[in-house]
Amino acid sequence: MTMKEKLSPFQASILIYLTQSGVTLFYLPRLVAEAFGTNGWIGHFIIYFVVNINLVLIWLVFKLSKGKSMFEIIAILPKWMTLPFNFVIASVWTLLGAMVTVKFSMILKVLFYNNVSLVYFLSMAYILSYMLLKKDLYQIAKATVVLFYFTVWTVFLLAFHLPEFSFIRLTPFIFKGDTDMLNGGVSVFTAFLGYELSILYIHRIERKQLKSLIAGNSLTTVIYLGVTFVCFGFFSFKQLVSEMYPVVTLLGYISFPVLERVESFTFSVFGIKVMLTTVMYLWGTKELLQYQFKRAKSSYLVTVIILISFVVSFIPKVLKDLDEWLKYISYACTAVAFLLPIFLLITVVSTKIMNRESANE
Repeated sequence: MTMKEKLSPFQASILIYLTQSGVTLFYLPRLVAEAFGTNGWIGHFIIYFVVNINLVLIWLVFKLSKGKSMFEIIAILPKWMTLPFNFVIASVWTLLGAMVTVKFSMILKVLFYNNVSLVYFLSMAYILSYMLLKKDLYQIAKATVVLFYFTVWTVFLLAFHLPEFSFIRLTPFIFKGDTDMLNGGVSVFTAFLGYELSILYIHRIERKQLKSLIAGNSLTTVIYLGVTFVCFGFFSFKQLVSEMYPVVTLLGYISFPVLERVESFTFSVFGIKVMLTTVMYLWGTKELLQYQFKRAKSSYLVTVIILISFVVSFIPKVLKDLDEWLKYISYACTAVAFLLPIFLLITVVSTKIMNRESANE
């Protein structure tokens, strides 16, 4: 058996960031305003704290099991138990990965390319995803570092809006207005999803596992916070709540002599990050199925997963239906993010107790 290459802390952090940062960024400021009200950008600190608690749970699984992978931990369970367990999680991750791609493709079509069929966007996305999914996680992580440098410059476009930024628009009020802290807060939390996949590869990070995970989440939070803060100071609160995609509108105010529509170009470049989110969720699905069906070839599983994702992508016909799908799938993924490490912790502790009792006998 060949030794799998370890991820460096930097690679792991970038992998977390690119998996988390998806198409939700373009309407995240509106979600934050609807959830937390005036100065809702402060709510990011609450979500950041909650995500870090979840990351600590994942790290505890790693530490208490003495560096075992998730599959080594659940190996004590019979196959009739792990089959539905892995199948349910794989289904949730596959659906979320597919719907993220569909969401981006639909927005791209509606806002910029009305005459282009959705099939072309989806076909291109899944072909590129297939090419990455055939690689090992270490190869995917190396690709994410390159793509990070290729896309991170878009954050600095926020500097163009500073002359129009006004602290008066922020208002002195915090969390006021028609807020929806619970449901809205969960919707904002789903924008941070993707970190939970680290439970599959935390044992492959060579050192500083917890710091790497938190660093990735911190990078995501800083970028989300910056974008949301600028939107709160650029738009009035009423405008922000009424804007469907405030970040796209924000980018529309930027103009360069050599580039007429900055928002179109930036949105298209951002598609690379969306693809990485999809790739990582489908990679998680592949890992779960590979454990369950050890005799199946990896290339065969990848092909099946891509085909299923492609077919499922055509179920929602309009953005309204797609938003409903994403809402409930994201809720299910949030449940997996918290319940999976708790279940593994219980399994690890139970195994230790049983081994101790066996040794005493």
